[in-house]
Amino acid sequence: MPFRLPVLTAIWVAFALAAAPAAAGGKRKDARAGGGAAKSAPGAQSKGTRGAAAAKSAARAQPKEPPPLPPPQGKVAVFTFAGEGGHLVQQRVVSALRAKGMKVVSNLRPLDSAEQYREMALTLNLVAYVDGEFTAEGDQASATVYVRSGVTGMRAASTTFAGEKRTLPAEVGKGLWDRLNLDLSRICVEAAKPRKAERAPLRIEAGTPLPNRPTDEDGSQPAR
Repeated sequence: MPFRLPVLTAIWVAFALAAAPAAAGGKRKDARAGGGAAKSAPGAQSKGTRGAAAAKSAARAQPKEPPPLPPPQGKVAVFTFAGEGGHLVQQRVVSALRAKGMKVVSNLRPLDSAEQYREMALTLNLVAYVDGEFTAEGDQASATVYVRSGVTGMRAASTTFAGEKRTLPAEVGKGLWDRLNLDLSRICVEAAKPRKAERAPLRIEAGTPLPNRPTDEDGSQPAR
């Protein structure tokens, strides 16, 4: 009996020493595995952040629709329409513009150059000019309406109507606004911006003033 106890004790000690490193290794593996899981969490979070940022960038990159234009307003000069029967179309055009709240001046004459149109628009506070032409052949006719910008002095829009000669003026009056209101809106927006005169007022150099001397009844200068 005294001989067996030391042998059993030695066996137990050897077994315990062999099992201790294995247990320690398992704990280190678990710790490493836990560290890897902890490290993977920030990576997943960063991917989510990058995805949200990319979505925001894509949203900003999409083109935004321009704001709607305000309705046309201001003073417009309407010239006499060319062609036999053109005055009937002109009357319908004037009525259509006034019905939408625009001020119409119809007693002006066309000018010769874009520069003159710009100067007149600046002087009379005009936003645009409207003119046109009317042609007829038998029972059929056509009417073209032109819009000239007061800012540039150049034609900016036009539209043409065609139909029966008898009813065409009325058709122009009904359909004119739907066809040209967007163009008139753009022209009015441009005209609302500050404008400067292109040249200084004209000055006349009269030279050296003559002395103001009294004259006799016959117009001759009196002797000194």
